[in-house]
Amino acid sequence: MVMFRYMTNGIAAVFIVVTVIASAFTCYTANETDNVASNNRIPIGAIFEVEKYVVPYHTGFRYAIGHHNRDPKQRDRFKLELDATISQISRKNNYELAATICGHMENGSFVLFGVIDSSSVEVVESYSRRFRMPFVSPGLSFTVDPEQPNFEIYLRPDHTNAVIDMVKFYGWRRVHYLYDSNEGLMRIEQILSTFTRQQYNVSIYMHRLEDVSQAHDDLRMLDRSVLEFYKCIILDLSSPGGYEIILKQISEVGMNKFGYHYLLGSMGFINLPLERLKYGGVNLTGFQLLDPDNPQLQHFLRISEEVDRVRCPVAEGNWTTHEVALSIDATNVIVHALEQMLKNDIKVFQHTFRRGIVYNHNKTKGVPCYIKDALPWMHGDAIMSALKQVDIRGLSGRVAFDEQGRRRDYKLDVYELRVDEGLRRIGNWTPTQGFNEVEIERAAPQQNYTMTGKRLIVTTIESPPFLMFKSPAPDGKPLVGNDKYEGYCVELAEHLKRIIHRDYIFRIVKDGNYGQKLKNGTWDGMIGELTRREAHIAIAPLTITSQREEVVDFSKPFMNVGISIMIKKPEKQKPGVFSFMEPLSLEIWTCIIFAFLGISVGLWLVSRFSQCEWHKDTTINGEQMVNDFSISNSIWFSLGALMQQGSDECPRSLSGRIIGGVWWFFVLIIISSYTANLAAFLTIERMLTPIESVEDLAKQTEIAYGTIGSGTSKQFFKDSNNPTYQRMWAFMSSNPSVFVKLVKDGVHKVRNSKGKYAFLLESSSNIYINNRKPCDTMMVGGTLDSKGFGIATPKGSPIRDSVTLAVLELKEEGSLHKLYQKWWYEKGQCGFDSGGDSKKRELSLSNVAGVFYILICGLALAIALGILEFVCKLKCHGNKGEYIPGRKSGDGISGDKDGPGHLCPDYMPEKAVSTFTYTAPQLIAFESYADGNSHTQV
Repeated sequence: MVMFRYMTNGIAAVFIVVTVIASAFTCYTANETDNVASNNRIPIGAIFEVEKYVVPYHTGFRYAIGHHNRDPKQRDRFKLELDATISQISRKNNYELAATICGHMENGSFVLFGVIDSSSVEVVESYSRRFRMPFVSPGLSFTVDPEQPNFEIYLRPDHTNAVIDMVKFYGWRRVHYLYDSNEGLMRIEQILSTFTRQQYNVSIYMHRLEDVSQAHDDLRMLDRSVLEFYKCIILDLSSPGGYEIILKQISEVGMNKFGYHYLLGSMGFINLPLERLKYGGVNLTGFQLLDPDNPQLQHFLRISEEVDRVRCPVAEGNWTTHEVALSIDATNVIVHALEQMLKNDIKVFQHTFRRGIVYNHNKTKGVPCYIKDALPWMHGDAIMSALKQVDIRGLSGRVAFDEQGRRRDYKLDVYELRVDEGLRRIGNWTPTQGFNEVEIERAAPQQNYTMTGKRLIVTTIESPPFLMFKSPAPDGKPLVGNDKYEGYCVELAEHLKRIIHRDYIFRIVKDGNYGQKLKNGTWDGMIGELTRREAHIAIAPLTITSQREEVVDFSKPFMNVGISIMIKKPEKQKPGVFSFMEPLSLEIWTCIIFAFLGISVGLWLVSRFSQCEWHKDTTINGEQMVNDFSISNSIWFSLGALMQQGSDECPRSLSGRIIGGVWWFFVLIIISSYTANLAAFLTIERMLTPIESVEDLAKQTEIAYGTIGSGTSKQFFKDSNNPTYQRMWAFMSSNPSVFVKLVKDGVHKVRNSKGKYAFLLESSSNIYINNRKPCDTMMVGGTLDSKGFGIATPKGSPIRDSVTLAVLELKEEGSLHKLYQKWWYEKGQCGFDSGGDSKKRELSLSNVAGVFYILICGLALAIALGILEFVCKLKCHGNKGEYIPGRKSGDGISGDKDGPGHLCPDYMPEKAVSTFTYTAPQLIAFESYADGNSHTQV
């Protein structure tokens, strides 16, 4: 009994002990479970500005957090869950930013996440260093004070050195830098410092765009103020939206044409709207962070289609932007760093949580900012170290960091947009190797197409004056190699050799054709040799066309040409008999005659009424009042002044002298103008062309016209929508005989058609032929279209750009113009100053025959009038006596020996013919003349 009671008490004691131990174990286990559950849910504070350009970063962050927390693989590993608290603040409000940072730290955030700009970087760095709080940013990629230990991680790569290397790669020496933020200004300072250190000579002109959305005036000012032919412009803007806006405005102000090259600082070049700039002739270069061939990026694009549009409403936008990718990579960096810490020590965060609340050093909730002797974040150094050790493959490529928390070992693809190539990748840039150019071959290279040698094979065609065979040397020495040729293209090739430093050898095209597409899709002529890689370059009068541009690359045009009209030069017309009248029009001659008669009558009238013109004169009948200005004398006075000879009498009255003065002035101007034009009209033999323009040619049917039977000229009329050219094509197509096979056939037809055929050909050939003997053709009107001759190279040829730049350099320095003048005009055979043409400037009898005719006619008329006057006087003598001329008499005519001869019964001697006897009428009341006659005697 006693034994049983003792055993019972012992069992009870053991049971109590076991129960206590079990209860303690249960409480410990529950507490441990709660701590483990708490320390695997990590709080993260995110700060975003309320700006449109931040939306992609915000979207990427929310997507990455949600995707990680829902990923079953994560739950199977460490059951790590991110508890993100997102705050939005106003832009450039540092007070609000500081308060938000402190709020997240007090709430126990392990890591802060946000986009930093130049206005907020100092605040972020100050708080992160003071409290050892890691700050991960997918945006800005530089620090304020790199000498101090930093607690920032930057996901966006620094592209400043990439810009420097591209400037050096293109060889730019004058650059315009457009920026819109302080970050851009900081990059300019770094660029200038690097160029100075490397002793690279370049001039950089900075232009800050205060408002990117209203940059039209800034762009126009830049366009007008810049005088260089080729403008190099760097665009460094703070947001992708800024690039879209500025590219649109560039097109609107007309700066999207040839002569502009833009280097864009964007990390997403291929995502920009480049279509409107593709065909303007402008060149654009930019960087691309995201590689379309990246497996991680391809996987992300596939799963992004299943994104919850309710939780991420902005996900309906473009998910391929580098902002979204950087934000996702930044979130994954945080996840990998925390997982690595848990992997190293599962209990690393065990004593940080108390019932889900973060305690710093077991003293304060979170990391308060505004208490005295505030402690830094206890896990800050460890988390920062883990962040810097992350090395993963993300959407933006390899993600790894240096000691400063900046990206390293990343790659930027370099893309270029050209009007002749479209968008293509030209290379890549890395921080260690710089820019690496990638050569893109569009066709399989042949064995004979190798650029390792220094000599280029130049295919060309014989076409005067572009390329001709030289005449044999006088000493009989044979000409070999390039010495066999001469012409415009030969000297052009020499200039290219001087600039690009490549030797060459000419080779005439085998089939003698320029290049046409055959039915089987291949090409003949020089274009065919380039596509087959049988030649490196084609230097010839090769027209740039869109069809040829598809298979070869053309340089910029070295000569602009167009379709023109050639006709037979008409015979020079001899001057007419009365060509001396041509300096003045018929209307002027008529006005002169009426002015002559009006002045004569006016002078006669004022002389009759002016007392100054009357004077006493002694006659056979005594003293009489006479007036020298009879109607005949007035006409004689006007005629003498017109002929610049003068007369015996001059007006004495004021009114008469006024009439005489204005008449002399009138005659002075008319005679001077006539004399000035007379020499030109008498010495120049003019040509009257039957047509003056293409409109004249199209309207008439007397002169036939045509082109080469196969070529660009014929195709131009066939495809034209212009009504005039359509009418011409209808005429030519209905008359096949107007087409010729070769240019020389068309020229021969023009010379032998007696002016009844016009040939339509390239203006360069037209002008050249017109300046060659026999000098019987001419060009009329302007060009019908506009096109250019260019230097062709195979697609993807490495010498294409250097050849284009060489052509531009030759054009700028005037060498191309000098070559044109030399081969088209200076070597012409139809100069106007040759010795054989000097006699054409002398006057011939035909020039002045009309003057002799007038002289002869005047002389004959005077003789006839003299004879008529003599006959009339004989009849007037009548029966009064025998009229015998030749007797000695005061008047040269006498009637008999006793006295003067009488012509008429009322004959009056002395001044009877040339003077008037006048008795003033009573109304004038000249009392002193009251005894005179009341009529005038003649």
